[in-house]
Amino acid sequence: MRGTGTFYAQLLLALVLAVAGTWAWIGHGRARDLGRGSDVLGYDAAQYAVAARQLAETGIAATPFALPVELTRHAKPPWPLALVQPGLLVGEALIFRVSGHLPPARLGWLVLIIPFACYLGAALTLAVGAFALLSRYPTLGGSVRWLAAFVVGLGFLLDPEAKHYATGGFTELPFTAGLAAAIVWLAGPRAPRPFRFGLLLGCVGLFRGNMLWLAPVLAVALAARYSEARPRVFARVLAGYALVLAPWWIYKWAAFGNPAWDLAALSLWDGVGGRSWFALNHLPSMPDVPHGMAAVLAIATKFARNLPAIALELASGPRTLWIAGLAITLLPAARPRTVGPPHDADAEERAADATAALAAKVILVLLAITLFVTTISVPLLRYLMPLRLIAEAAGLLAVWGYLWRLPDAWAPPALRRAMCVAIALLALGWGLWKSALGIAEATAAADQRGVPSSQAMAELAAQLDRDVPRGEPVMSNLGPVLAWYSRRPVVHLALTPADIESCRERLDTRRVVLVFRESARAWAGWDELLAHLEDAPHHVEWNVSRVRRTDLTGGFSVVWLDLGPLRAPMARRVR
Repeated sequence: MRGTGTFYAQLLLALVLAVAGTWAWIGHGRARDLGRGSDVLGYDAAQYAVAARQLAETGIAATPFALPVELTRHAKPPWPLALVQPGLLVGEALIFRVSGHLPPARLGWLVLIIPFACYLGAALTLAVGAFALLSRYPTLGGSVRWLAAFVVGLGFLLDPEAKHYATGGFTELPFTAGLAAAIVWLAGPRAPRPFRFGLLLGCVGLFRGNMLWLAPVLAVALAARYSEARPRVFARVLAGYALVLAPWWIYKWAAFGNPAWDLAALSLWDGVGGRSWFALNHLPSMPDVPHGMAAVLAIATKFARNLPAIALELASGPRTLWIAGLAITLLPAARPRTVGPPHDADAEERAADATAALAAKVILVLLAITLFVTTISVPLLRYLMPLRLIAEAAGLLAVWGYLWRLPDAWAPPALRRAMCVAIALLALGWGLWKSALGIAEATAAADQRGVPSSQAMAELAAQLDRDVPRGEPVMSNLGPVLAWYSRRPVVHLALTPADIESCRERLDTRRVVLVFRESARAWAGWDELLAHLEDAPHHVEWNVSRVRRTDLTGGFSVVWLDLGPLRAPMARRVR
């Protein structure tokens, strides 16, 4: 009977959170004006969509979109996959395959299926995991466990970052859901089988490359749950992980000569020595970066420069309290126990304490590793989001556990219950406030979007079909979005107009398509050209033969640059 009651409680919890999450997801999507003013496919989502469509239609793991830096290794389209991860790519390809032939605007909506499912799945995983953990403490009533799990799940669903990445084709939420499942499984009453656990880690690693340095930590944690043969457990976990990732590593080896090749690694040098992300990726040559001790000093300087800001952002609001709660679980002497009947400290509760402390240690280590990697690459809270959300959920449980188990001499039961309720209200209040801010920011960003609507993109694709031979590659600042709607190869815009010719040495594109709201919002290096279009043909180094301008729905302008014949490198140097 107890098992049946637990099942129905968890089923009710899942249904309530699914309804709440769907409502929150729809509200955030409306704030972003998806499908009307804002396109579903932004820059990141379109990178996956164009590669997934290529895979679904041709069976070839390649993409019709490339950054200029990619031309140094492969000049002709379609290009090998240097930017995307295979998990979301294969998932979207399967969805596109079964959906049939749909127009690009309608087909683009299907990229929301996986992020939305993982948005709900991550919340349910954390909530059910919290319910299961609290069920191992006999002193807690069923209603207390249910409400605590509900607050954990709802807090995740209210997070504005989680909602944002659930309303686009991003890898953040699939990675978060998989990582949450791994940690919940690790903290369960029975230790998972090592090889199966490794297979799960491998599936999670298909969505984000940073799982490569997180998987060993989780393997060590699982080995700690076994009393013997720990090296064998560690090896089996990593064997399962490697088995899933092996096809992807083989593909990278064949395409780039290096199984660990990832263009995102260039972000390590963003902000180092005056380098910028655009300069690193929008020139047709691999950047010259420091080596040896100079590289170590440059990265250490970048880490010291970025750490304070990203750490303060991570610790905003009650997040500091949640992370502190996790740290407290590692100090048994600082976790007082309630004085009560002997069954309060039975073997099951002690085992639950041990696995909870292990999970807390793992989360803190993973969070520290991810914080370090974020500070030395692209210092945005976005890249901390998966671990941040899991740490907040676990930290909330840790704070409750500390307060609930205070000795009666410190706080009577009524006061402990009141403090736990206050913590729950704080978590929900913070979540609701941040959610409202997120909706306001999404609404404001929708009015200032940098990518035209699907209707405007369809107009642009029609103009391309009329003026440019089908299949001919073009260069554009819209990059993968234009590749999605035009069904033609697209090279992202060169760093400056003077760098177009060096790109054309590798792939001769005859037309450049610039789409901006106004010239003042153009990229640095392109503002001069857009501000004085009539003078563009007079700049000999730009090699522009003709300029024309058209308008799109939604206030966007299109500047078409027809380029002259490709000049010899020596002729360009003489000029």
